[in-house]
Amino acid sequence: MRLIVTSAEDIASMNIRTQLLENGRWHEKGEFSGHPVLEKDEYTMVLIDGLHLGEDGIDGRAQSQLKRSFEVTIFASRHKAASKIPTLTVHPTGNYSDADFGGLPGRLSPSSPQLMTQALRSLKTNAAGQKYDVSFETTHHGPLTDGPAFYIEIGSYEELWHDEKAAAAIAQTILSLEETRYPEMVCVGGGHYAPRFTDVALTRKVAVGHMAANYALEALDDDMIAQMMDKSGGAERVYFHRKSMPKAKYRQLSERFASLGIGEVRSADFEPLLP
Repeated sequence: MRLIVTSAEDIASMNIRTQLLENGRWHEKGEFSGHPVLEKDEYTMVLIDGLHLGEDGIDGRAQSQLKRSFEVTIFASRHKAASKIPTLTVHPTGNYSDADFGGLPGRLSPSSPQLMTQALRSLKTNAAGQKYDVSFETTHHGPLTDGPAFYIEIGSYEELWHDEKAAAAIAQTILSLEETRYPEMVCVGGGHYAPRFTDVALTRKVAVGHMAANYALEALDDDMIAQMMDKSGGAERVYFHRKSMPKAKYRQLSERFASLGIGEVRSADFEPLLP
């Protein structure tokens, strides 16, 4: 089963929820957080009153209360950015340092490299012809989850959160996710919207787990690196956006990852995706 978490306080989340409900017949199966639980095929959808950010451990609570196991938790959400660039985003959760928006300091949730990367690819296809960029965001904010999780979002300002076509593209993406078996890796460097990692994921047979932007590099000590790998499906590879990083910092981190037995990879190391 896959758990979809929607938020009554989040306009975009409710928009996505409406589009999910229009995709086939959902059946009530119990109650969670004061609202009916809905099921369709391998999906369970719950509704919470507040925002997702503060719902640490929601997947564990849902599993315990509903007596079901979930392979992944998908947070259907809004995305807000000062740039106001129309963007549909996908990202893992967790905090490399401070926890200003949910979760705990220095703690990452397990990511879902195969399904999250496939969500990015499917979203790019399903939103074709719309005005949105489609990209990863690097790992940030809560909630902290017990099992694999990722966000899928409409951004970047309130008018777009009401966009039914964008919400339909996300709903279609969520309900059509298929597991891949591609090599898994973590990614380091670049900006928050991870343009290089997004490009590699869209063109190569690879599955991306946790990503750390340049602003998070100082937090990547041995313990954090181990956490990144362990919570990216046990990945054993790292991809650096080398050109975005100071050379000295790249060399330092490359040596640190290598000392932990983590191999550095380039995009050419992965097979191209078929057109």
